Amino acid sequence: MAMLMTSREGQSEDVRAAADAGAFLLDVRGYDEFAAAHAGGAVCIPLADLERRAAEIPTDRPVYVMCQSGGRSALAVERLRALGLDNIVDACGGLDAWRRAGLPIRSQKGVIPLERQVRGVAGALVFGFTLAGVLLSRWFLAGAAFVGFMLFLSSVTGLCPMLEILKRMPWNRIHMTATH
Repeated sequence: MAMLMTSREGQSEDVRAAADAGAFLLDVRGYDEFAAAHAGGAVCIPLADLERRAAEIPTDRPVYVMCQSGGRSALAVERLRALGLDNIVDACGGLDAWRRAGLPIRSQKGVIPLERQVRGVAGALVFGFTLAGVLLSRWFLAGAAFVGFMLFLSSVTGLCPMLEILKRMPWNRIHMTATH
């Protein structure tokens, strides 16, 4: 494991052995990607939340960072090192390499990505408010305008209250099955 810490990169089998020995496995993909499939024992902190949640990342043991294929994990490693964390190792090839190595993956079947759920709910709200505004009362058009404004605001700020609400819905709770 010391060799991996020096090189700052780890291959899937080495990452698995390190995780089994107590290393922290950090997945920086989005929650919906994580729910669909992830390495067993991994903790999800999306790349967008990394600096804000850096205090949740241990400093007393190696931290192996993974994503889907290696692009986001490389960015995460740079950002975490810039924060002064020196125990960060890039899990080369991410979940794709983990899967190719035949290592166990935990997954949830039938997951609809959260961003798609947000688009569906927002579209249904705009459609419903617009239809009600045309058929019932023009005041309903204010609801469509509000949803549109909130979508614009979420694109500017990166914060999406609807996504936060949908994330907590029962159908988005993670019910995992182990696969190979």
